[in-house]
Amino acid sequence: MRTLGRLDAWLFRPGDPRRLAALRVGLSSILLVRLARGLYVQWASEPNALYRPESFMRLMPDVPPRGVILTVQCVAIACACCAIVGYRARLSFALAWAGSVFLIGMVASFGRDGQNETMVLLAAVPLLASRCGDRWSLDALLRRGSGAEPTGLAAPYGWPVRAATIVVAGGYWFAGVAKLVWSGPAWILGSNLRWILYTASDAQRAPNTLGLLIANHPPLAHLVAGAALATELFFPVVLWRPRAAWIFVPSVIALHTAIWLTIGLNYFAWAATALVVFTDWVWCVSRVRRATQALLPPRALSGPLGQPQSLPDGRGSA
Repeated sequence: MRTLGRLDAWLFRPGDPRRLAALRVGLSSILLVRLARGLYVQWASEPNALYRPESFMRLMPDVPPRGVILTVQCVAIACACCAIVGYRARLSFALAWAGSVFLIGMVASFGRDGQNETMVLLAAVPLLASRCGDRWSLDALLRRGSGAEPTGLAAPYGWPVRAATIVVAGGYWFAGVAKLVWSGPAWILGSNLRWILYTASDAQRAPNTLGLLIANHPPLAHLVAGAALATELFFPVVLWRPRAAWIFVPSVIALHTAIWLTIGLNYFAWAATALVVFTDWVWCVSRVRRATQALLPPRALSGPLGQPQSLPDGRGSA
């Protein structure tokens, strides 16, 4: 009970509404990029015999018509754009997420792997029940005259961000655990990674130089396999030590980049989700503003007729 109490206190600790708003903008941008592809309309043209609906797609025993797919895609894209700028943020974000789930469900029913979408869709779930449009949004701009815009830390803004960090950290941790369950120490000490790289190189038009370089040197292959497994297993450390994100987030970006360069699998949606969720965008914006103010000439901060102009914190400029 004491452990659960500490977890509850950590999860529901007050948070910054701007951090939640940054999460909304980042995840909506990832959804927008994924939704803008022509992949979905192409799959709608496939024969119905290849369609094997799974999960909620069993409600549609036949391939959804091309017009339905195109309509859902266009509406979801428009909603993602509205979520980015924060217009009717909660509703638009939920509709963009629902449209993405429907389209990925349709693609997965053809037997295509939808793992690349899993991380961003799961990380977005906590935001569906959050007040993600209270800051950095058109909704907040329209409400500014009424004084309803939040200015400090509050409980409703902390738990969605921390829940998203749990989802992302858990995704990498379970990926590492799966390797241990199915392969054990052989994932590092065996030739599993080397054969994966050889097979991937043979499947490409030209030999993959980087993949063959790693595969042809067993010690290097063992080192790469161990580093990848350690990154996945120890990624949840960032939940207790947020500064560890400076190590683990670049590590997973490097991991996904190496997978793309050697095997040809594009999992940059995972890397982008990890970057969006674990980056303190409020701190980044603050640093950019300070740097911008430092570059401005002193007279740019002066009011009319040389009168000092008030700075954002209420102090007068020199």
